[in-house]
Amino acid sequence: MATESHAIVFGAAGLLGWATLNQLLSGYPSSGPFSRVTAVLNRPVSESDLCLPSGPNRPSLEIVSGINLLHATGDDLTKQLRKKVPVAEGITHVFYFVFAPFNDDYIQECNQNCGIMRRLAGALNIVAPRLQSFVYSGGSRGYGIYNPGGVFQPPLEESMADILPEDYAKTVAYPWFRKILTEASKDREWTWSEVCPDAVVGFSPNGSAYSLALHWAQYLSLYAYRHRGSSDKQIEVPFPGSEAGYRSLYTPVSGEVLGRIAIHVALHPESCGEKIINMIDNDTPISNSDLWPGIAAWFELKGVGPAEDDTLKPSEYIDKYRHLFAENGIPKGLTCGVGSGNKQLDSFGWWLSFDRQLSPKRLRSVGFTEQRDPVESWLETFERFRKAGIIF
Repeated sequence: MATESHAIVFGAAGLLGWATLNQLLSGYPSSGPFSRVTAVLNRPVSESDLCLPSGPNRPSLEIVSGINLLHATGDDLTKQLRKKVPVAEGITHVFYFVFAPFNDDYIQECNQNCGIMRRLAGALNIVAPRLQSFVYSGGSRGYGIYNPGGVFQPPLEESMADILPEDYAKTVAYPWFRKILTEASKDREWTWSEVCPDAVVGFSPNGSAYSLALHWAQYLSLYAYRHRGSSDKQIEVPFPGSEAGYRSLYTPVSGEVLGRIAIHVALHPESCGEKIINMIDNDTPISNSDLWPGIAAWFELKGVGPAEDDTLKPSEYIDKYRHLFAENGIPKGLTCGVGSGNKQLDSFGWWLSFDRQLSPKRLRSVGFTEQRDPVESWLETFERFRKAGIIF
């Protein structure tokens, strides 16, 4: 019965996992199919620090930490799931948003993450006999965007992910995930789906390794704080990138829509099973030139195009002035931020200088029709960061 459905979210405090957890606990969809939700975290975090919604009709929530996905053997993982996850045998839907980086060695990174996926799938086959759906996140990296200029002509359609150049495919875990999960689900009652976002505009309570929204939020928050009252004119802030990066087209997705798509896909295995599904806010692609003025205006700044002179990159600016957060009553701003992804996010406006919009066709064909204004996604996320005490 639908009322007995048990969703488990791996990586529940991260950018994608929190977005999905938030929607599960917010009662999406309105039919309320989940009676129990388990949030699996890498390290202990209190429920209050997770900034989750509350309400009388919220599903039962269990917060679990200490499951060693990276180093546990398959047998150990089976034991840990049984011991730490209440009613593990009732798990019906898995949302997997875990990815372990490996020092820019993409082949080793791929092998490491495939090992985790293989062990987890095997453990779930033993622990969760009622499993129906396993949803995990891929990404536009699976369309070759890490190659200079990209590999395919946009809009990027899901079928392209299966025809990557061989040398590039060795560095990407997603094609191997599909093989691992196809084999693991063979002759069983569950299926897998890969959801594919490009830039994710969302909130995470403890920072995030690759959150562009958090990266820019802290940069612009500090920029505005330092220049406040220094001029009668609105302070200009140049876009951190090249003119090509400012004008190139892409299709971001908000945390809210991402979470809803993930749940929609999980609940419709008959149409979404063994498929990649792109995740977007709006069918119409946008550029940073469309976004930057509105983003900057939220911080009472005037967003303008790229500067010709050399200026500090966002991470350099944050590192130089981050102390202002703690000195002015925003201690979380000192501890929450972007970690290992600083370099990649700094180069976002220079590196991604080509059109890379995702196709909406398959997403709409499987029945997800919701769209929203991408600018609203950014502003809503900034408000969450401010409310959580992460930015001014």
